[in-house]
Amino acid sequence: MIFWEKVLLKYPTKLQATEEDAENLPIIFAEWFVAYNQGERVIFAQLHDNCVWNTPPHKTWTDFKSNKDVPLETLTDLVPYFHQVTEFDLYMGRAKYNNKDIIWTPIHQWKYQNNRTVHFNETPTKETNSELSSNKDSKKLNLDEDTAQVEDLLRQAETTVISAIQKLSS
Repeated sequence: MIFWEKVLLKYPTKLQATEEDAENLPIIFAEWFVAYNQGERVIFAQLHDNCVWNTPPHKTWTDFKSNKDVPLETLTDLVPYFHQVTEFDLYMGRAKYNNKDIIWTPIHQWKYQNNRTVHFNETPTKETNSELSSNKDSKKLNLDEDTAQVEDLLRQAETTVISAIQKLSS
């Protein structure tokens, strides 16, 4: 049993979350709950297999096992593409990418305000030059194959449409 599961069992009575609770909850926590601990309202959240806690309105999160503060960098490092966004709000899930507003969704994905998925610039860091050139060649071949398939599909569609028009007009 992972430590998070032990904490869940330790606090069987879960409280209804308030707006203040939600405002103090970073977007990266998929699993969390609110309970009373020693007379205080506490938010508990899963961080990997571990547990962290917070007492609103404080923004500092504390490691359950060590009772030490969790650095903000530890939380932001869990946000995908964090280093490619600006004006990031860990609690509201809002940021900017290429000067456009984006938001972190409940399904753990970055989306633009028009609900389209954000496609971040990937910068290869671990590939060698030979791997990069072979990847480029492979991508070029895939694009050529894709283009040929699309052209073939368009030709087939055109033939079908022409045939249907001829049948209708006769």
